[in-house]
Amino acid sequence: MSENTKKIINVKKKLALLLTLIVLSSLCFCVFPQNTSINFYKTDSIFSFHSQKGFVPALFADFGEQISAPFKFKTKQWLLTGAAIGITAALIHVDNEIDDWAKVQKQNHSWVNKTSPIITELGGTYGILSVVAFGSVSAVFKNEKGVQTSLLASQAMLTSGVWVHIIKAFTGRERPEADYVYSKSEGGKWYGPFVQYDQDLPVKKPGSSFDSFPSGHTATAFSIATVFASQYKDTRFIPLISYSLASLVGVSRLTEHKHWASDVFAGALLGYVTGKQVVANFNKNQQSNVSKMSSKSNIRPEFTFFQFGNQFGFSITM
Repeated sequence: MSENTKKIINVKKKLALLLTLIVLSSLCFCVFPQNTSINFYKTDSIFSFHSQKGFVPALFADFGEQISAPFKFKTKQWLLTGAAIGITAALIHVDNEIDDWAKVQKQNHSWVNKTSPIITELGGTYGILSVVAFGSVSAVFKNEKGVQTSLLASQAMLTSGVWVHIIKAFTGRERPEADYVYSKSEGGKWYGPFVQYDQDLPVKKPGSSFDSFPSGHTATAFSIATVFASQYKDTRFIPLISYSLASLVGVSRLTEHKHWASDVFAGALLGYVTGKQVVANFNKNQQSNVSKMSSKSNIRPEFTFFQFGNQFGFSITM
C-alpha cells in the first residue's frame, strides 16, 4: 500500500470519527427538554419567501442591518471600532515575528503536525458539516431551538463569508507561504484591489496567493461559535468550548502557514460581529411576533348573554 493511499485512509478515518462525535454531541443537545414543539414545522416555515421567519428574508435582513450598522454607531461602538483597528495595525507591525514562531511549530512538535491540519478544518469543511449534522439531528427530534441555532449559524457563516471575500478582493494581501516564495516583503505585500485579475502583474502566481486578509476559516469558526455561545449561554460549558475551538482554528491558520496574525484577528472579529448581529436580529423578530400576538389577544371580542326583567339579549365587549 502506497504512502498516499495510507494518508487518504487515515484522513477518512479521522473524518468519520469527527462526524460521529458531532452526531453524538448533537443528540445530547437535542434530547434536552427545551423548546421542543411538534407543531414547529407546521407553523414556522423556514422555506417562506414572505414571512420574516423564512430563511431567505431573514438572510437579506441580516445583510441590510450589517450594511447600515456603521451609520447607527454610537460613541461606544466607534471607540470599539477604533480599538479593533489599532490592534490590527499593531499585529501587522509584528506579523513577521509571529510568523517566524508559528511556521516551525509543526516541525518542532509532532502533535502539532498531526492535529493542526484537522483543527484548521473546523473553520472549513468540518465546521460546515457540524452545523448541518446538528441541524439534521435537531430536526429529527423536532427540537425547535436546535433547528433555529443551526439556521442562525448558517446565516452567520454566509454573511461573514461574503464580507471576507469582499475585503480579500480589495486588499489583495500576500499569504505567508506565497510571500516566502515570491516577494519576501515584510508581513506580505499588499497588492490592492482585484490583483488576482491583473494580467500584467510581473509575479505570476495563483489568485489564492493574494487573499490573505482576513482569515476566512477563522471568520467561519467564530461566526459558528458566537451563535452557539449566544443561543446556549445558560449552559456554561457551551460558550467555553465554542470559543476555545474557534481560537484553536485561528492558531492553526498560523501553524499551517496560511495566514498572518493580523488576518486571524480580523477574521475572528468579523465572525464574532456577524454572529452577534444574526442572533440579535432573530431575537428582535421573536419579540416583535410576541408583541403582535399579545396586542391581538387584548382586543379579542367577548359575547355575553344577559337578562333584564322580561328582556333578553347579547352584549359584545371589545
